[in-house]
Amino acid sequence: MKILYFIIGFLSFNAFSQITVEGVVKDEKTLTPLEEVRIQLRPISKKGAGYWTGTMTKKNGLYKVSTSMKLPAMISYQKEGCGKKSIKIENGDDVASEVFLDCTDEAIKAIIIEQTLDTDGDGLVDKEDKCPKEVGSIENEGCPVEGDSEPEKAAEAKPKAAAEKKSSSIPPPPPTSIYFKVNDSNFILSYRNNNRINVIGNYLKSSPSAKISIEGHASSDGSSEYNMHLSSNRASMVKKALIEMGVSSSNIMIKNYGEDKPAESNSTSQGRINNRRVDLIIK
Repeated sequence: MKILYFIIGFLSFNAFSQITVEGVVKDEKTLTPLEEVRIQLRPISKKGAGYWTGTMTKKNGLYKVSTSMKLPAMISYQKEGCGKKSIKIENGDDVASEVFLDCTDEAIKAIIIEQTLDTDGDGLVDKEDKCPKEVGSIENEGCPVEGDSEPEKAAEAKPKAAAEKKSSSIPPPPPTSIYFKVNDSNFILSYRNNNRINVIGNYLKSSPSAKISIEGHASSDGSSEYNMHLSSNRASMVKKALIEMGVSSSNIMIKNYGEDKPAESNSTSQGRINNRRVDLIIK
């Protein structure tokens, strides 16, 4: 991953400076982005040194904090179960964009479940889903959209049937796979992955009666419980990508297998790479 650096601007020596720091906070062992990490940026000298400020990391562990103060300053990161880390900022310093906390095994398991659990498989994690036990749309905050009236459904039936008839002559694409980095649920942005997502998405949009099974998998890195949740989150991310392309969520089924159905042996590095995947199967 390309490392970014923050640019800290200074007005003059011993004068107040506008300081802006932004980046992502992750768990050191699993590289899981940590949400709701408490961040404080404060001057080291308390007398007339500027303005304390703070924030919390958001989705995917991202944050941005900005204030005016005299240097040196201290920025601290803290989350229950993950400890605290402080970094001193002096004149001319660059601060790396990725900050790592050391979460306990128990804490990171709970965090991964909280940040990835999607009970109804609609692409929204439970903590962001207003209807976590009902399949809904992302646009409707995870809740089902009220059905159209019968006259409207009848009016839509004819063009829909015509579209299905037209698309029935198009053969479905063969099963394919999307690949992920270790301990990551964001699929690798590559020509191969993007092309496969586009082919599947375009076929499903042109074939309203087609269904797809999205099956999440993981390598044997980490515990079985962790890998099961990781595979579920990977499948949910692919579903979200298809929905954003215009595919109906009702045509998508999600399954997660963790490390139970490897494509290759986990005894080799290449085998583990090929097991960090989501299989896409048109029904």
